[in-house]
Amino acid sequence: MNVKEIVIDSIKYPFLDWKKILILGLIVVIYKFPLDIISPFNLHYYLTYPFLIIALIINFFIFGYFFKIIQYSLKDTRELPKFSKWVNLFKNGFKVTCVSFIYSIPATLPLVILNSSLLNFYSNEPYFIIFIMDAIGHGYLYTIWFAYILYLLILFPISLIAIANMANNDGKWSYAFEFKVIFGKIKNIGWIKFYSWYLLTSVIDLLIFLIGSLITMLSILIPTFPFGLIDLLILTPYIYIFFARSIALIYQSENSI
Repeated sequence: MNVKEIVIDSIKYPFLDWKKILILGLIVVIYKFPLDIISPFNLHYYLTYPFLIIALIINFFIFGYFFKIIQYSLKDTRELPKFSKWVNLFKNGFKVTCVSFIYSIPATLPLVILNSSLLNFYSNEPYFIIFIMDAIGHGYLYTIWFAYILYLLILFPISLIAIANMANNDGKWSYAFEFKVIFGKIKNIGWIKFYSWYLLTSVIDLLIFLIGSLITMLSILIPTFPFGLIDLLILTPYIYIFFARSIALIYQSENSI
């Protein structure tokens, strides 16, 4: 498949089963709830860490389904996978999170080292995570944009093929770090085609995200209608399903634009 065919297929894919979109959307809503509780606008320090842990656990199920879509698509299965075997969803979501984190280390480690004095200062505070998130939000970590660009342009797209390679091999950890195989796969796809796909899917994700943000802003103008739920129940799960499907298809494709 060429990039156009991959993108068109992936755009249509989530619409095959609206029920699955809504179920995933419900999980996203549940995931968002503990994060809202610890937001700067409604901050309860004594609840911070428990609710962060709850959000992280729920996130494992989201990424577990994301991983399951990749596995199904690699097997040329057209329909969306069922929400079943929740323990496996949790395990695979944990694996995806860990793989993503490990691939981000080359970008985040220099960030930590260059800002070690700031981190040491905040580490003495009783609510370290809240303070460091505030520091990042206010731009005190001056190297964050460099690390972010490095991650988005190099590490993140490679990690996607690593996750697909793991999905293609029964979810075994080691296959996410077979760098020779992973780079060989990208070479077989074609670097130009690979980055053309990555750029196009990223633009689509960004557009959907912006639409979701605009819809959410309507809640301020019309507070009686929960516009934010449209984003969480439909648009956000759509992005997950669309992106997972496209990862599987690009992984299977050959060197042709």
